[in-house]
Amino acid sequence: MRELPCDITDPLGLHVQLAVLLASEAERWRSSVTLEHAGRTVDAKQVLELMMLGVRPGEHVVVRVSGADEATAAAAVGAILKTF
Repeated sequence: MRELPCDITDPLGLHVQLAVLLASEAERWRSSVTLEHAGRTVDAKQVLELMMLGVRPGEHVVVRVSGADEATAAAAVGAILKTF
């Protein structure tokens, strides 16, 4: 399992556009991709679940990637997280 910590720096927090970007990238991989925030964990392939977390600017999240292609998936998802 790969863990990717991230602080949300976007002034709007984890908004729809970022959630769609993350979910689209996560969907490309066979590995499980989850996002944890404030003790809640959701499937990062589901835009609605990401939005329901209500992540605000400056808050910390952890993305976890686990599965057969986790190394490649984590690298791709990590590149997306740098824009958050």
